[in-house]
Amino acid sequence: MRQAIDIGSTQDPRAEICRLFDLQAASRWTVSRSTASERRKKLQRFKASLEKHRAAVAEGIRRDFGRSPQESEFIEIHPSLDEINHAIAHVAEWMRPEAVEAPVLLADTASEIRWEPKGQVLVLSPWNYPVFLTIGPLVGAIAAGNVVILKPSEKIPETNRALRAVLADAFGENEVAMVEGDASLAEALLELPFDHVFFTGSTRVGKLVMAAAAKTLASVTLELGGKSPAIVAPDAHLSRAAHSIAWGKFVNDGQTCVAPDYALVQEGQRQAFLDGLRAALERIYGPESGWATNA
Repeated sequence: MRQAIDIGSTQDPRAEICRLFDLQAASRWTVSRSTASERRKKLQRFKASLEKHRAAVAEGIRRDFGRSPQESEFIEIHPSLDEINHAIAHVAEWMRPEAVEAPVLLADTASEIRWEPKGQVLVLSPWNYPVFLTIGPLVGAIAAGNVVILKPSEKIPETNRALRAVLADAFGENEVAMVEGDASLAEALLELPFDHVFFTGSTRVGKLVMAAAAKTLASVTLELGGKSPAIVAPDAHLSRAAHSIAWGKFVNDGQTCVAPDYALVQEGQRQAFLDGLRAALERIYGPESGWATNA
């Protein structure tokens, strides 16, 4: 299937993204009326493609920023497959109308909540978890009966090449299209009247995304960064606490939005905690751990 476009290679990137937007606009109504069985089959096709290309995806991440394939399997590929499996198992349930009590003004009537697709969805994903934070929003959008344009970070070209192959084997560009380019491409995409925008990244850029989406009244989902303290209670098992905090902080080289930024420890336990932290890091990332990068 012809699917992904490198906008940077085209002479008129705005014309190309408008072409993709219009192509998906022509398909959105058919996609929105798809049955649970049809959506399940799409997700199963997506799962099969990710499994087929999983080694290439992990290798792309390693080439882009040195993360070991073992770590990528554990923190991105397995969770992405779990997301797909969860949607496959529950999509029919999610689509089912929900009966609710009618309000007084509508006495003697029956009321229900019907879940409708948004329509055309834009996903802007980051570089630090380039697979899971692209596939997660995409899975939800597909299960809900939407068409999607993905714009991943331009900082991960090898990963994007692998993701392009995953998507090309699973979807036509009238349903899911991936475009590549810098921040100016994201700005151009945000000028189009998408029905929903999903952005993962910094608070600063999140504000810009929300302001741009307001011009077209698109609904927005923002997954932004923050500060995350780790509180170690006086009666905590220090070695276990140190191991959990070491894992949470240093997984993916610390490039995780919910990673603990600092630990609050009783003064008298400070040195014991630091010793436990050093030991935990050696166990998790030492030369015998199997997690060391191959870069």
